Amino acid sequence: MPKSMQRDELTPRERVHLALSHRESDRVPVDFMATPEAWGRLCEHIGIDDWEAVLRYLGIDLRHPRQPYVGPPLGSSSDGSWVDAWGVRRRRVEHNQGAYDEIVEHPLAHLQDASELEHYPWPRPEWWDATALADEIRQLDRQGEYAIVLQEFGDPGGIFEIAWYLRGMEQLLMDMVTRPDLAYEIMRRVADFYLGLLDQVMAKSGDRIDLIWTSDDIAHQHGILISLRLWRELIAPHHERLNRRIHELGARVMYHSCGSVRPFIPGLIEIGMDGLDVLQFSADRMDPGEIKAEFGDRLCFHGGMDVQSTLPFGTEDEVRRVARERIEVLGRDGGNILAPTHNIHETRLRPILSRCIPKPEAYAPGSEISMKDKRIPGEQDSFWR
Repeated sequence: MPKSMQRDELTPRERVHLALSHRESDRVPVDFMATPEAWGRLCEHIGIDDWEAVLRYLGIDLRHPRQPYVGPPLGSSSDGSWVDAWGVRRRRVEHNQGAYDEIVEHPLAHLQDASELEHYPWPRPEWWDATALADEIRQLDRQGEYAIVLQEFGDPGGIFEIAWYLRGMEQLLMDMVTRPDLAYEIMRRVADFYLGLLDQVMAKSGDRIDLIWTSDDIAHQHGILISLRLWRELIAPHHERLNRRIHELGARVMYHSCGSVRPFIPGLIEIGMDGLDVLQFSADRMDPGEIKAEFGDRLCFHGGMDVQSTLPFGTEDEVRRVARERIEVLGRDGGNILAPTHNIHETRLRPILSRCIPKPEAYAPGSEISMKDKRIPGEQDSFWR
């Protein structure tokens, strides 16, 4: 523990564990997510070129280390496309807020029969280095005891998402209606991979891993992508199997979905989700007070600070007000980790930098959010103004 941290203070990890256990602490724990372009802008603005130092500067309680890929070389083509570990061909596409690795070829698009899946070159857990991850966590522990989140079980894709990356979204959705056995089998194999990856990483670092981050975007701004029946029959069983193993190994599950996910929440609780990420309150039927009242005793919430409107376009007073509301409503009796609803983009970070990133000590229920914070060498005074 760093000398600057008094022993009677909560560590970031303790703070997150209290939130997950639906107990209040000294303040609501805080997480941060941004695109690489936004990270660059943030480092430039603060005058610190190290991401970990920036997280410490902002008082962020969670860390998201990853197992580095050490598997077979990933193929690339002269057109700039490349093949990821799942065999999905991608190409980096620039846009006005950065770049994304978009899919240009779905390798199972022309699959005719589930028996062909036996011959597909599925990725193997040993292609990722769990020992290197354990070393990184030990390095983090020298700075402070942070909550450790493993995000690769949902980013770049969850069980349903990887399946449609392989098959194509339109085709997989049709399969779920016309060939449910095929859709189920693809997702079963994806879940099998994640179970193997889980056992590998927990064998090396299980005592220090707090959250396994899973995902599937199953909703959009105005409703759900698939019926509840199809979700329960074809997708939920694989998540339930993964969640059961995560709990057996002593970690908790944080589940990510964008959009109007509310109709799925009872089912997500039933299959063992401990937390729900995004909380896209700009979507339909996603009122924070109603969701906290109905599900807050069974789910921990992660997110809530809207990247569609509040953070990029709100005034300083509006951002303060929304942050206070999220803390008061979602943080009541614990069960809340304050975070952006998605990665903050570079262009949307600019107004945030000039206006409002509240200090961590202000994230306690009932507090006013101040712009002044602890000072470190190299700090730009304008950062908190």
